[in-house]
Amino acid sequence: MDIKEVKKKGKVGLMVCGHKEYWPQFPGMKEQFIKNAADFKKLLESQGVEVVAYTNAAGDFIVDTTEDGYQAGLMFKAEDIDLLFQFNCAYVASGRYVQGIKAAGCPVVIVGYQMSLDVSKATTYWTHAGGGACPLPEAYNALTRSGIEPVGLEYGHYLIPDFDARFTKNISEWCRVATALRCMKGSIFGHLGHTYEGMLDMNFDPTTIERTFGIHVKMVEMCEFVDYVHSATDKEVKDKIKMIRDTFEFMDPSYDPTTRKILDEDLDWTARVSVGMDKLVSNNNLSGVAYYYEGLNNEYEKVACSMIIGNSLLVSAGIPFAGESDMKTCVAMYITSCLGCGGSFAEFCPTIFEEKIQMVGHDGPHDIRISDGKPQMRALTTFHGKKGEGLSVDFSLKEGPITMLGLSSDIDGNYSFSVAEGESQKGPKPANGNTMTRGYFGEGDIGAFVEDWSSSGINHHFSLSIGHNASVLKKLAKTLNIPFKQVR
Repeated sequence: MDIKEVKKKGKVGLMVCGHKEYWPQFPGMKEQFIKNAADFKKLLESQGVEVVAYTNAAGDFIVDTTEDGYQAGLMFKAEDIDLLFQFNCAYVASGRYVQGIKAAGCPVVIVGYQMSLDVSKATTYWTHAGGGACPLPEAYNALTRSGIEPVGLEYGHYLIPDFDARFTKNISEWCRVATALRCMKGSIFGHLGHTYEGMLDMNFDPTTIERTFGIHVKMVEMCEFVDYVHSATDKEVKDKIKMIRDTFEFMDPSYDPTTRKILDEDLDWTARVSVGMDKLVSNNNLSGVAYYYEGLNNEYEKVACSMIIGNSLLVSAGIPFAGESDMKTCVAMYITSCLGCGGSFAEFCPTIFEEKIQMVGHDGPHDIRISDGKPQMRALTTFHGKKGEGLSVDFSLKEGPITMLGLSSDIDGNYSFSVAEGESQKGPKPANGNTMTRGYFGEGDIGAFVEDWSSSGINHHFSLSIGHNASVLKKLAKTLNIPFKQVR
């Protein structure tokens, strides 16, 4: 069956703002500004987002009156944009656009630029037509005094038709933020079973999830899920087995006594459970699921402990499944996935002090999109710390930059991001049916790193993603109005 695509395009608004008093004084300046803004629009369009730009009644791609600014804001509101770029052509009086930004009702990034000038020959025309820093302090001041806190302010060198590398990187990250915001709008996450007993750091309030991220938490029942497992057709199971065989490398038992031979009945049952997971997602319109269940040696328990393979397949389709019913980490996985970095369920594993390596991973599920190779599958007689047995996943992240994103909540239930950047390094790891990545987090003391990460208030799980993503995550935290803590 088809799993719904959760990756959506962000929708950004572009409000190009100009000072109409210049038009009669400097013929051609408005046209120059429109050309400059068109190059910025092309930059936005190259980032994979949908761009909504305002054009006034006269057909001008520019806002230069309060009336136009307000109409632009109403249009952006109707278009349900995720993020607004307020583009200052040069100096422009803030009264032309503040009312419109207020009407748009979404996060706003102030943008300015400067063209290269030969100052020894620059005319009054070009000292204005080339852009400049002049409008930026007024824009920030006027918006904040009007109760609108800009989430960002970007100023760059306009190198016709491109912009400098730092500016381009920041604009690209804002576009990725818009996509993450779009993904969260209208999303529904399932809560299946209950949190692992006694893990007090993971308990959560569904209302604060909805308040902070706009994600609705739906309680889904084991009986519904098990019905889908039972109703799996022979064809659905056969197709799922083929997918599993194509995706995973089947491994013999290793030196670890908890590993055993993979049996045909293991594969058939795991495939049936995976089909049931697909239907649970599809029939409840879910974008993610946090799950955990312990029964009394009953069928529900047998189903719950056979979800690892189906979990990995769904996570790799952009639908996070977080074990131990950790909803906060499910949200973190969804965020990093929507930002294009993947997102695996992880926690701290052994520390190799001699090599300054902190292994990170978890038992079983992982994001195959960011694997260092074809993922391996092993059969386990024991899921450490849990009941049951079955098939599990064993591999590491791609070699190179990685980022950990954890979601914590304080005594008042308010959320914050904890982030650390490091590297996935090649090297030995246990062949015990668990996902483990050798994480290197710099030349500083690895014990101090563990102390700093743990005392950031983090949940003990986190999303493990590829790339160094702290900068874009900091921008997203700003739009969500939550604290951001970078440990490394």
